Amino acid sequence: QSANRNNNRDFLRMFRDSGRYTSFFPDNDDVFGDARLRNEFPDLKPHLKPPADDRPVAQSLLNVFKMKRPVVILDEAHKAYGKKETQAMEFVQSVNRLNPSLVIELSATPSCSRSNLLVDVPGNDLKAEEMIKLPVQVTCFTNADWHHTLSKAHAKLEELDHEAVSLQNSEGRYIRPIAVVRVERTGNDQRDGERIHAEDVREYLTQSLGIPAEDVAIQSSTIRELDGVDLLSEFSPVQWIITKAALMEGWDCPFAYLLVMLDNTRAKRAVTQLVGRVMRQPYAQLTGRQPLDQCYVYCQSTDVNDAVQYVKEGLEQEGMGDLNNDVYANHQTASQIKTIQRREKFKDTEIFLPKVLHRDTNGNWEELDYQRHILPDINTAMIDAPDPQSAQAAHPREVRATVDLEEGGASATYYNPQMLHIDKSVKIAWYARRIADIVPNPFQAARIAQDLVQRIRGAGDNDEAIFSQRSALASQLREHVANAMDRQAEQVFRRKLASEEIRFDLEANDRNHRVRKCYEIPVADNAVQLQKSYGKSIQLSLFEPVFAQDFNGLERRFAFYLDEQRALQWWHRVAVRQHGEYYLRGWRRERIWPDFVAMGGETKGKPSILVFETKGQHLDANDDTKYKKRVLAALEETFNAGQVTIHDGPAKGVFRLVFDEEGFPDAQTAFDSISR
Repeated sequence: QSANRNNNRDFLRMFRDSGRYTSFFPDNDDVFGDARLRNEFPDLKPHLKPPADDRPVAQSLLNVFKMKRPVVILDEAHKAYGKKETQAMEFVQSVNRLNPSLVIELSATPSCSRSNLLVDVPGNDLKAEEMIKLPVQVTCFTNADWHHTLSKAHAKLEELDHEAVSLQNSEGRYIRPIAVVRVERTGNDQRDGERIHAEDVREYLTQSLGIPAEDVAIQSSTIRELDGVDLLSEFSPVQWIITKAALMEGWDCPFAYLLVMLDNTRAKRAVTQLVGRVMRQPYAQLTGRQPLDQCYVYCQSTDVNDAVQYVKEGLEQEGMGDLNNDVYANHQTASQIKTIQRREKFKDTEIFLPKVLHRDTNGNWEELDYQRHILPDINTAMIDAPDPQSAQAAHPREVRATVDLEEGGASATYYNPQMLHIDKSVKIAWYARRIADIVPNPFQAARIAQDLVQRIRGAGDNDEAIFSQRSALASQLREHVANAMDRQAEQVFRRKLASEEIRFDLEANDRNHRVRKCYEIPVADNAVQLQKSYGKSIQLSLFEPVFAQDFNGLERRFAFYLDEQRALQWWHRVAVRQHGEYYLRGWRRERIWPDFVAMGGETKGKPSILVFETKGQHLDANDDTKYKKRVLAALEETFNAGQVTIHDGPAKGVFRLVFDEEGFPDAQTAFDSISR
């Protein structure tokens, strides 16, 4: 194109008589050979310097192309033509200069006036080949601010993440659902408090919703946090991508499931260009799980019917207009922010809940932090590599059998397939990087990796065999090291509890959690209050009103159970990861967010604090369940061993997991314990 010819020196070299292609051309003084070449290829470009009648054919790359008549494949051809007719004609002429034998265009939206349409691959064919996620579920929120839209998207992403973890545990397929968030501003000097800025969204995600900072990345023209990041890697933590226009074209990631539109000023153009970014199906294979086989669009302050139309137009631009019926609206009733107050009885009462605290070098107390208080005390020098026999056992082996059906019936012959004999050297750094996020000391990570390789070599495997097992070995290495770190972290936690470097008690001061006296939540206009059977209202909740939208089935049944307990003064449903809510700490990085906290009435002068985490029965053997059970048991023992007082009486604490069983026997055991 003209821009290339005028500005691109590399492009202009194609026209030069470089003398590098002598095998394609006659000698410079071979007049007859030059004439025959001209006769066969009349449009060859001549040399520029001699007079017009005597110029020989230029020995340029362009002339080589003309003689060889290449097959030209144009990907995204609709972009190459440009928007103006003059640009399109110039592009056609540029391609024709190559004298191609065949031009193949690949385009989502070809122009029938310029191109000869031979094969049309409709969206339904892509759907049949399991290459795209469908349907597209469009959800719009009106009369609510962007925080509400982002919170709803966060809840959906957590739902998808739980489904993905379940899929990996059952089938070994790794998917990490990602949300793409479009904002109004990204520039460093554009944060004015009026328009939604990328840093506003980052702060809300990390500070209010409790998302780790490493899970959030901004991609813009000036901030490019995705550069060099392999989003499909199991070692990448990214689940939130904040952008404005950087991902509109030429980017897609099969792990992207949610498109969150916080910019409503140019919603039509943004939705139509971005919807294709979240439609690609991971591994081009359906999961068989409905939430992971469709994609989602969340819009802020946009009419749902308009948003659906924008998505349909986006499908048409992607060449999938026949899939318009796979776009449907998830109608969300308008909502408003409502302030929830404490019940009158507790309106002026100061309520404190215990936090896990750690003593610093000056004797002061601060909230326990894994990075500062647990990790430095882990002795990574004590962590060895996993047993090589276990590593080899984890590597799948293939055995094939051949049966000879000749007369006489020879027996089956078994053999192991031969691997490719390619020289593959083992890189210690490759294994060390696979555990770098678990072991903070790079020297110790390298030592463990080297120990693993040496052990396997000692068991008789050469480098080629080790290389062929590298993925399985890396997976087992990570699991082994993570378990070893976790065991030491638990030992550090329990040792510091015993030595009172970590404390878990209750005193009415700012070191512990002060329960707020009111909070704001988005409430749908048609939201209903939580009621027991026969329309009976909730009586013992700390805050009122209580809305049914904040409870799932198990939580609703347990709330009804708590409301019937005469031993309670009040109970409160904890809003997970909401700013200002209550959580606990253990020996892992993650916080523990309980589902319910409650205050018991005084029994024999002993008031009680109860903290409950509800779990489905099917999660009883889950690693997360086992961890929380051990942490809560340790905290309960520590709390009750102290001399904490409430209203001049020694306090008693109950911190339990409650499983979904008839009558909630785990909770009943807790209530029996505080009554003794």
